[in-house]
Amino acid sequence: MGSAVKGRRGYNSERRQSQALQTRRTVLQAASRLFVEAGYGATTLQQVADEAGVSVQTLYATFGNKRRLLEEALDVAIAGDDAPVVVNERDWMHDVFNHPRAGKRLDAYAAAVRRIHAGAADMFAVIRAAADTDPELQTLAATADSRRRAGCRSVIAGLAQLGAMRSDLPEAAAVDVLWALNGPEVFQLLVRRSGWSLEHYEAWLAETMRAQLLAVPGRRVRRLSTMH
Repeated sequence: MGSAVKGRRGYNSERRQSQALQTRRTVLQAASRLFVEAGYGATTLQQVADEAGVSVQTLYATFGNKRRLLEEALDVAIAGDDAPVVVNERDWMHDVFNHPRAGKRLDAYAAAVRRIHAGAADMFAVIRAAADTDPELQTLAATADSRRRAGCRSVIAGLAQLGAMRSDLPEAAAVDVLWALNGPEVFQLLVRRSGWSLEHYEAWLAETMRAQLLAVPGRRVRRLSTMH
């Protein structure tokens, strides 16, 4: 009898956890849609709750406040899911850091950037717009920029270890170049506003990163200065 009761409790606990996870996912999807469509400031937690089909009390219990909801929505948009695996350790980032050829690393990175921005570029824009009028979100915007820049440093460091970098481009300047090229603003200009396909954007990004960062036999060398 005791084993049967214990088994039911375990089942019920797993069921509640599964339901809570599904509720979290539903809320995050609803919040992302509303933030992108109406903007962060104009979206209320009550509207998110209504869209997700839950009570506003559930939102407060799950996320605490709207800012935290935005943070989690951005994280999911970047990664593509809510699995507890950091971006640099995802399967689709493996070749960015491990392929033996520098050009292939950048090709893999272009594919990863395309994947991230296809899901998160609009959320990056939401945060940037909201940060202009909401001081609390300025830190979130700065953190997002800092994380993206740290990712660029990791990519450049890997290319430098392969000895594949242009000799006239200091590593600090190379980080600047990569950070500019992979920015959500560039994605928005080319894909959202100019109508480029995701395939075209990825191919352009890969080709441009190769041309700007990698050593090319016979290239004329004029060392660039850096502000760092």
